[in-house]
Amino acid sequence: MGEIYGTDRSAELEGMGVVDPLSAVRFGIPRRPRRYVDRSRLNKRLLRGVEQPLTLVSAPAGSGKTALVAAWAAARRTATGVGAAWLTLEERDVPRAMFWTEVLEALRRQGVVLPGTRDDTADAHAQMLTELATVLADRPQPVTLVLDGYEIAAAEQSSDLDFLLRHSDHGLRLVILTRVDPTLPLRRYRQAGIITEIRMPELAFTEDETAHLMQLSGITLRGDSVCALTSRTRGWAVGLRFASMYLERSDDPDEAVADLAGDSGNIAQYLTAEMLRTQSDDVRSLLLRTGVVDVLQPSLVEQLAGRSAGRLLESLAAGNVLVEPLPDHPGWYRYHPFLRELLRAELAYEAPRLRRMLLKRAADWFAQEGLIESAVGLASEAGAWRDAAAYVIDGLAIGDVLLRDDSSGVHLMLRKLPPDVVDPGAAVIRAALALADRDTARCVHELEQLSPKESHGALGLAADVVRAMCASLTGDPRTVAYADRAAQLLGTQDWRVVAAHPELALLIRTVKARALLRDGQLARARDVLIAAVRAKAPGYETLTADCLGYLALLDSFEGSLRGASEWAEQSAALVERAGLLANDPPPAAEIALAGVSIERHELRAGDDHVRAAMRSYDACDEPVLRAQAAVVQARLLEARGALDEAMALVETAAGSADAGGTGWSAHPLRVEAAKLKVVQGRPDEAERLIDPFDGAADAALVLGHAHLQRENWSGVAAAASRILAQGNQPLQARVGARLLEAAYELHRGDPERARTSVADAVRLARPEELRRPFWEAPPAVRHLLAADPELAGRNSWLKSVLGPRTRVLRIRTCPAPVLAEAEPLVEQLTPKELEVLGHLSELLTTEEIALTMFVSVNTVRTHIRNILRKLAVSRRNEAVRRARALSLIPV
Repeated sequence: MGEIYGTDRSAELEGMGVVDPLSAVRFGIPRRPRRYVDRSRLNKRLLRGVEQPLTLVSAPAGSGKTALVAAWAAARRTATGVGAAWLTLEERDVPRAMFWTEVLEALRRQGVVLPGTRDDTADAHAQMLTELATVLADRPQPVTLVLDGYEIAAAEQSSDLDFLLRHSDHGLRLVILTRVDPTLPLRRYRQAGIITEIRMPELAFTEDETAHLMQLSGITLRGDSVCALTSRTRGWAVGLRFASMYLERSDDPDEAVADLAGDSGNIAQYLTAEMLRTQSDDVRSLLLRTGVVDVLQPSLVEQLAGRSAGRLLESLAAGNVLVEPLPDHPGWYRYHPFLRELLRAELAYEAPRLRRMLLKRAADWFAQEGLIESAVGLASEAGAWRDAAAYVIDGLAIGDVLLRDDSSGVHLMLRKLPPDVVDPGAAVIRAALALADRDTARCVHELEQLSPKESHGALGLAADVVRAMCASLTGDPRTVAYADRAAQLLGTQDWRVVAAHPELALLIRTVKARALLRDGQLARARDVLIAAVRAKAPGYETLTADCLGYLALLDSFEGSLRGASEWAEQSAALVERAGLLANDPPPAAEIALAGVSIERHELRAGDDHVRAAMRSYDACDEPVLRAQAAVVQARLLEARGALDEAMALVETAAGSADAGGTGWSAHPLRVEAAKLKVVQGRPDEAERLIDPFDGAADAALVLGHAHLQRENWSGVAAAASRILAQGNQPLQARVGARLLEAAYELHRGDPERARTSVADAVRLARPEELRRPFWEAPPAVRHLLAADPELAGRNSWLKSVLGPRTRVLRIRTCPAPVLAEAEPLVEQLTPKELEVLGHLSELLTTEEIALTMFVSVNTVRTHIRNILRKLAVSRRNEAVRRARALSLIPV
């Protein structure tokens, strides 16, 4: 036992607020260190603590116990003049009499004096404790006794202290500093409310305290570096002190924070001296064997270190050996990061074969528990790559490899898989990683390494899932077959493992649905998609959101615009609830919403949704989405009169699609290209693009417009009848067929029947507010609708498409109504000039037209001058009257 000092003597405390970790002697009451971090939150806790009989400061070595209490004692003496008796225990097995002799000496310096002399008999010792308790009880003010290093005290000393606490009538304020909880009846003290406890969680430095400490050491760190340093050290005082010494020597302290480790330098020396060497052989073996994992769970610990390991860990946690219990998991522990790194380095040096065996044993345990990521990490650390691949395959975690971000987790670990590992499971893993990189050729090459006998069980399932996903990207017609086979194999697996990986069934259904959409089997695709969205796969909301987006696309195509909006809203809400990036919206849903906006002739909203969809890589990677995105963009361009740009976009997209296909990756592009040919006045070319035996309603509608442009009236009537006779066709086609029918009836000179057809079209379109067919209708039909006070007046939702057209109208169904004699134009107006002309008819000023068209005022003036020249007039109102006479704008 070292010397005893009263409050009139002190020792210098070096460093930052902890006792020098390499010092062999700690005596007396230390003064506040020269570089001291103010920890007022703990000082307040100590002040409240000494109002009760016992204050226990229990924490590992180097956590700043002595520094904290010394600073508090010095501050209290300065502020109040009240000192404290301080005794530091330095030796084990000190005789009971010697211990109490020095305690009494410490108390004497605080004015607590016992009369007479004492002998070493048991009766005399009991009498001494009784007299001391009486003296303490009679004092007007309690006396404070600090016992530092109490972990080496004997049980009988704790028994004596308990006697004093119980019989001194609160005349004693005992402060114990220890690495190990004393053998005092702490539970009874807690129940009585006479103890204050300060442990490692309270002693750990906060981020603000860490930043202050670094500043005192002349180190400037960014906020994120302070956070990382505090987390890395767990706020351990001596760890921070050593860290500051290391960072002081670094040219870039912020970068150096990541290099801090516990397996080298001063930290390793300190941990070895204060932790490992002080433990028994059994405890040291336990630490080394269990240090291979991050979190110690009861059955895992038994696997690594035997049945008694759990009890040993519990005692170590109570002994403050940098073993932390996990509050939410009774019986679970973890080591301080620095201690864990030291243990791993020691094991790798002393017993490399044992280390590999322990890593594999732990990996097996995690795999059996379904914790595949942890299993793969440990197996890869052991170099057991075949085992790592087997964990993924047998654990049905192939979906993780295909779907998860490659910046972390299983993805990142498996990318270290050596190419020379010859193993069927490893080949499937490499194929999945290639597919994640969109390298379909390498994916196919790896899958070709598998033999037919390896097409069953979990291995066959994983291979078929990868095959199906690869085929869906390359347009392979076997995609659905692969997906069906994978689904069949999934049904043969252990239901508990299948239930743990719902993402696999979701992935299979999604891939199958995409293939069915690509092949044009829309009804089957819808059924598969609905089954997919009904399944719950937490953590894979993006995939579910994509399925919801595809359902929105289907509804948009079929004219169920409200249904499409609802599916798309569900998709967006799911992404938002999952906390995914708002800047990366589900592309299918955004394309569907763009389609809805175009069908309702809300062009600006359509622009917004197209731009949102294009922000996603998938929108350019998946054939169906690529085709649908091109269609909606082309329709936006067409609506604004940019026909050449629209045609170029469609032809580019069609060039990368299956030119002869009939599914959704090719057919919509071919139909859209044919429609643009018709609008450009090239009906013969349009007909060549469409198979006359194509039974699709949208193709029949375009053929009808081509016949109409060539004034093939029997063809117009046949196209309309063909669509209407088929029954369950997309709403756009049915509405368009009615409008074609109206054009035919006008040609026949029967305006009443034409009006009936238009009225039917309006009735069909009204529930969904479908406007595009009316915008694209022949001028005579549009004029008939706009001039009818009942149809137009009662359907104000059509007002936006009954105004001026913004492009050249080359589709003609019948002679336009002539309001006055008008000579034909020598030079046609451009689409932009027609748009300006329409705004002139609405009496907009030049400035208002410029704002509406998002162009400059000078550009509008140039268009107006060209309009006046081409129409051979000198004034704006004359231009409007002549344009109406030529049927360029509605009356």
